[in-house]
Amino acid sequence: MMTAKSGNPASEDNDLYEAAETDGLDPGDIDDSAGQTSPDADDVTLRPNTLIPEHGIFGFRNRNRVQTVVLIGEQKTGKTTLLAALYGLFCKGPVGGLEFVGSQTLCSFAERNHLAMMRPDRTAPTTPRTSIADAVGYFHLKVRNGETVSDVIISDRSGETFEAARVDTSLMDRLTELALADRVCFLLDAARLTNIATRHGYRRIFKQTIRALVDNDVIPKTAVIEVLVTKIDRVSREREGRDLSAEMAEYEAELIREFGDSGYTFNVHRICALPRAAVKIGFLGMEELVGRWASTPADADIAPRPVYDALRYIDRSPNLWS
Repeated sequence: MMTAKSGNPASEDNDLYEAAETDGLDPGDIDDSAGQTSPDADDVTLRPNTLIPEHGIFGFRNRNRVQTVVLIGEQKTGKTTLLAALYGLFCKGPVGGLEFVGSQTLCSFAERNHLAMMRPDRTAPTTPRTSIADAVGYFHLKVRNGETVSDVIISDRSGETFEAARVDTSLMDRLTELALADRVCFLLDAARLTNIATRHGYRRIFKQTIRALVDNDVIPKTAVIEVLVTKIDRVSREREGRDLSAEMAEYEAELIREFGDSGYTFNVHRICALPRAAVKIGFLGMEELVGRWASTPADADIAPRPVYDALRYIDRSPNLWS
């Protein structure tokens, strides 16, 4: 939190604003539940625009109708890269007909994107991974399609945390973001999936992660489950006579057969957030991804349902209303 205070002896000679200048400023839509405190003097408070912490997300959801997206993936599967790419795409203009309206985590978005691009001597963009020492945080994105404005919050948690929960299911209750999820996205690394040295173990572990979360009922039944196949640029060409795209399609079909009847809406999508190995492939699937994440469900019908053959006359009243 940053506050501009008048009359502070420690900074009296270096004040940037006079009281008369700050009295009329609009403090903005301040989220007190996100760890911010009320200003002491002049009611001028600047939102930090960093990640929304766990203790602040519930108040945010109570004030806004949002779609909550939970990203799940092992280390270096592309979660942070995906977040950086979202910011970078909206910096260039509308994405798939959706216009950027605002974000309460703009600083964190910009930081991820900057770290991916800041070193000009690198041959390819890269992003630092989220640390296991960091608690879960949430990115916020507000977009508009015509007259419809949508708020999306995206969880950010270390991949090691999900790996630990897969091995020790007693840790499942620590994954508190799953209870809020409208959409759970498992990131599937296409490079590891098709690498001869890693594919067998990786394919097994990926299924185990989904199975552990589904069988322990930590994903709401109303949530949509997505598998996002990342790093498509690395497998866009044949290698050693192998059709890598066909190998991916075979595994994608296995996932649908195994989890398609689990009681959830289950879909597989291919994306490329930051093309490196094959730049011509572009930002594959990103426009469709933003469209899905920003889609808001229709208003729930709260009208009383008629009760047929009810014993009490008052229970038959919905039949008269309808």
